[in-house]
Amino acid sequence: MPSGRLLAEAMARATLAAMAGRDGHVIELGAGTGHVTKALLAAGVPPARLALVERDAELAAFLRRHFRGPQIVEGDAARLPRLLAAHGIERIAAVVSSLPLLSLPAEVVNGIVGGVFDALPRGAALVQFTYGPKPPVPRALRERLHLDGAHGKRIWRNVPPAVVWTFTRPKA
Repeated sequence: MPSGRLLAEAMARATLAAMAGRDGHVIELGAGTGHVTKALLAAGVPPARLALVERDAELAAFLRRHFRGPQIVEGDAARLPRLLAAHGIERIAAVVSSLPLLSLPAEVVNGIVGGVFDALPRGAALVQFTYGPKPPVPRALRERLHLDGAHGKRIWRNVPPAVVWTFTRPKA
């Protein structure tokens, strides 16, 4: 189910805050049909700085038809550092994810989140939403990667209600 407008806008606001003062791309994981993409562009993320990662070939083709500015990267987010390198994306300002982390197997979540923080410079953020009552990145993984997490208010008018989380690995 696509993200609702209010959730997409909350994701965009959190991403703008996360990328403030940082050079490089904003990487969107699980771009799907582009609801968060539209909100990111409407909020002012320059299209040339946006790279959309989508594993599903049909959805990647849909994104190519509907978005001319952002780079479309077809591939698996669990291989993010290699995938970005293969597409010439070196500097990353922030990662925004609509992947359903709570419903994925632990080893897949570990691969995705580990890959995100291998690709991100220290201090940069992963913006991730969840429908669940707990953080979308498990505590053991947050502790292993030394991540700090902060969340916004629950968006009750989204179906189902959602919360946007921002995870960072401190610079020091």
